[in-house]
Amino acid sequence: MLPDWVSNETISLLAQGLILTIWMTAITSILSLAIGVGVGIMRLSNGRFRNSLAAIYIEVFRNVPALVLILFWAFAFPNLFPLDLRRSIFFQNEIIFRLELLTGISVPYYAIAAGLALTLNTSAYIAELFRAGVGTIPQQYVDGYRTFGATKQVVLKQIIIPQGLLAASPAITTRLIHHMKNTTLAAVVSTPEFFHSIQSAITRSFRAVEFLTLAALVFLALSAAYSYLLKWLEKRLMNQYRPEIKEEGANLSLQGLLVE
Repeated sequence: MLPDWVSNETISLLAQGLILTIWMTAITSILSLAIGVGVGIMRLSNGRFRNSLAAIYIEVFRNVPALVLILFWAFAFPNLFPLDLRRSIFFQNEIIFRLELLTGISVPYYAIAAGLALTLNTSAYIAELFRAGVGTIPQQYVDGYRTFGATKQVVLKQIIIPQGLLAASPAITTRLIHHMKNTTLAAVVSTPEFFHSIQSAITRSFRAVEFLTLAALVFLALSAAYSYLLKWLEKRLMNQYRPEIKEEGANLSLQGLLVE
């Protein structure tokens, strides 16, 4: 039996918002992790240009608040284009329209702008966390691979990336959960995610206490489920890539690990 303040229309509204929140979290988390590792690798390079470019990326997108980034990509960036081009690229995009028909999920430009902003912000943090994780890898792991003639690409794929992620996994997990909660900021630009749906339900029913309590409970459940998923992935990564070397050794130097 549903409470009198929850109608079928409200359930549909909240369900659609929850689906969009989950999709936004999944897609932007994967992109943030991939970009963060890539930028972290650039930050470890001896190449001055690549290193400097990565440092600028990290400093800009880590220090500009996520909300400011969302507002910039949603409102300021489209205004850099002429009116007709702006309309065809951002607001009447044929590709986005076809995706909406295929998935049944409305994805307005503002949702994409919010996702881009959150991805840039989180990936900058992950880049630094990954770089710190790489610094804990014992040097003999790499030396052992190079003794058998492994190329730098093999060392990167088999040692640097998986071991760096494993070492930084607790901090990265915390950051990604924070990233999931930051999707609520997308409500500021009218992205129809879960918190925006909660706000709409409050406006219609004037039941703020009930709906905000529901929002808190839902995000607690999402955080717990996401934390469990990330820990499961960490265990899978550990079982696949954890070396059997037990001796203590000198850690890898952060700067200049990957040469040109």
